[in-house]
Amino acid sequence: MKTLFTLRHAKAAPKDPNVSDHDRPLDKVGKDDALRMGNLIKDKEMIPSLIISSTALRAQTTAELVAKGCIYQGDIVLNPSLYEATPKDYLSILETLSDMYGSVLIVGHNPTIEDTIQMLTDSSEVTTISSCTLAHLSLAIEKWSDLSNNGKIEQGKAVLREIIQPR
Repeated sequence: MKTLFTLRHAKAAPKDPNVSDHDRPLDKVGKDDALRMGNLIKDKEMIPSLIISSTALRAQTTAELVAKGCIYQGDIVLNPSLYEATPKDYLSILETLSDMYGSVLIVGHNPTIEDTIQMLTDSSEVTTISSCTLAHLSLAIEKWSDLSNNGKIEQGKAVLREIIQPR
């Protein structure tokens, strides 16, 4: 059994024509929420064994603040392909992970976070993931490479355990 946590980045500053979308920072609420989410992860004893984040500034800062709040001891792996990714991109990344990681937190963007949850759980319900919201999924696999079958995603591989909001 593997555990996947998906976290949508915290609230970003408004779009600014002088700043690329990739480089938009978090606003004050976003920074507070990210640290609060890290504390919630620690309190619920759900500290992941690996954190992977999009390279977008708002996602990277979210990952760093969550890691600080939950007292995560590992490295945060920055993956540029998580920015503007598809659910298949997310799963391709997960499938290459070492099986020593029992639980993984991916910090990314919508709509991909929502689409990935829906695809993995084969749910007809749309799961709404607002800024800095964590989804906790249990995966019925022993190895990360078992997420797909020859590149075909097998829906229903996961159970959505809970959705956690920062406040």
